[in-house]
Amino acid sequence: MPKLGMAMKAGLVTNWRVQEGEPVTEGAALLDIETEKIAAVVPAPATGVLGRVVAEVGAKLPVGALLALIGDPADVFPPKGELVTTAAPAAAEAAPPRDAPISAAAQPRDAPVSPAARRRAREIGVDVNLVAPSAPGKRVTSDDVDAYAAARAAGAAATTRVVPFTGIRAVIAENLTASLREMAQVTVSRDTEVRGLVRRRAELAAGFEAATGIRLTYTDLLVETVARLLPEHPFLNAALTEEGIELFDTVNMGVAVALDDGLIVPVIRDAGTKSLGEIARERADLAARAQAGTLGIDDVEGGTFTVTNLGSFGADAFTPIVNPPQCAILGVGRLVGKPVVTRKGRVRARPTMWLSLTFDHRVVDGAPAARFLAALGERLA
Repeated sequence: MPKLGMAMKAGLVTNWRVQEGEPVTEGAALLDIETEKIAAVVPAPATGVLGRVVAEVGAKLPVGALLALIGDPADVFPPKGELVTTAAPAAAEAAPPRDAPISAAAQPRDAPVSPAARRRAREIGVDVNLVAPSAPGKRVTSDDVDAYAAARAAGAAATTRVVPFTGIRAVIAENLTASLREMAQVTVSRDTEVRGLVRRRAELAAGFEAATGIRLTYTDLLVETVARLLPEHPFLNAALTEEGIELFDTVNMGVAVALDDGLIVPVIRDAGTKSLGEIARERADLAARAQAGTLGIDDVEGGTFTVTNLGSFGADAFTPIVNPPQCAILGVGRLVGKPVVTRKGRVRARPTMWLSLTFDHRVVDGAPAARFLAALGERLA
């Protein structure tokens, strides 16, 4: 299992592109894996024959574990059982349904059964030993038998679909659980008037799309504004390490992209020095490659701060979870017109959106985080 990035610990084998006994060429696509960050194609490390596949599809292996053997056509390869992969199971075995009936052997029988209940059970084909009385200490009646039969019929009619908890969904679960477990996360929110943001997009959008072919989004404008602001609030563009709090000189902005099976956060590097056009073009390219599954490990590593926008999905406010090793993330809600009382006491309709900043309280306190949100609100007003 190759190491495809500094943070990679394990990989999930999702597909073999060559079968046992087939020839392989060094550098050609050999298998597909999913890491903690991305899906990737692993090239063959040598030319020869794929003599033995050790890691089957669905095996999750640590970096350095054995995947397969490549050799010459005349080589004799050992049986798979003699080769150690140190594979971890991709998913735990499914537990039995919570409402599954208990077998007669496992269920204690200490309640008496009425003769009518026994006759009714024989008539409808119910094992009376599985029927519990309506209350402890009472005997089983024919009504209890009918109730049991009805419940069993309803359960048999119900259908479910089990989705494998593997791949990117399992990786997201592991990473976010670790994030909440290891950080002291706090979220502060602000309902922000954003007339300036709306006005600027209205002024630029048509000409921008005509010149570049790219639709200018509110996310592009927010990334530009946040990236310019963060150097004034360095403890939000930071990470807690064993040596102390590392303050980053550049802003590498992660922008969350929703996929059909999960979420990925590609990174716009050095966003604080890039023009709005450069940010929009890079954001559009990264989003397209994320949807196509062609991002590389360099596209998703090295972020120092993340913006996640659920406004387009109709969310007003939410509590985003920090993407380690970063110490802060900004959640953006939907844009909506609201009545706002002006400084002169008049009520006017204004465009607003909720901004929610989650931060690691070990690195930064609530007051500095609130000041950042206030400063951001001033730049968007």
